[in-house]
Amino acid sequence: MKPKIIRSKDLKEKDYGATKVADIINEDGINFSVAQVRKIGDDIKLGLDKESDVAYYVLEGKGKCIINNKEYEIRKGDLVFLPKGTKYKNLKGLKLLAIASPRFDRNKRVYFE
Repeated sequence: MKPKIIRSKDLKEKDYGATKVADIINEDGINFSVAQVRKIGDDIKLGLDKESDVAYYVLEGKGKCIINNKEYEIRKGDLVFLPKGTKYKNLKGLKLLAIASPRFDRNKRVYFE
């Protein structure tokens, strides 16, 4: 891959119901991914990533996340680190920067409940 600049104005947001995702970088040949995630509703199910460690940096808002069945308050400036295999869900009111390594693959996410 060649160096590049990715402009926020060029990002396209995907609609996953309660979650809106704009992939910033998620390409073959790169071993990590970065996305902007807006939580406009609560995740319905608890889930985990089978292969990726994920870090969520709170860009805006305040809300809650549930990690291994325990609820935590998070707000702008906080970082939530979730090693692969950690059960979690994020709740509404948050705008997050999501960084995953190896890169995030929606098909490798497992849901419970």
